[in-house]
Amino acid sequence: MLKLDWNLLFTVINLLILVGAMWYFLFKPVRKILEARQAEADRENALAKAKTAEAEAAKARYEKCLSDTEEERRQIIAKARKQADEEYKKIVNNARSTAKRIETEATEDAARSKARIVADAEQEIADMIAIATEKNVGERHGAGYDNALYEQFLSEVAEEK
Repeated sequence: MLKLDWNLLFTVINLLILVGAMWYFLFKPVRKILEARQAEADRENALAKAKTAEAEAAKARYEKCLSDTEEERRQIIAKARKQADEEYKKIVNNARSTAKRIETEATEDAARSKARIVADAEQEIADMIAIATEKNVGERHGAGYDNALYEQFLSEVAEEK
């Protein structure tokens, strides 16, 4: 068994002094280092969480910007299509009005040409009739009388038409 003597008492005192010294010189500094490392780890963890939150916010802004850009692209395309459609209609209407104007001008030119040709032909026929009548009838009535007869003939034909 264990004997209680001075040796045991000194051993216990030495052990207590050794534990106190180890506590003061070893465990306390190690605990400080561990607490400092824990604080550093907590700071880095908080920083990482902040960076993650910042990245999430940036990602949300990017996605919002992307969707806004997509919507803007759709609006621009719709606007361009509308403008192209309006321009197409404008060009077609302009072409139609130009074609109608050209057709009207051509019809009017044709009518004027026809009227001029008919008038020239009537004048030539009148002159030929006057010459033929002068040769047949002679000098008794004259060219003025023949022209008057021809004009009367033409007015009767025009009334029949």
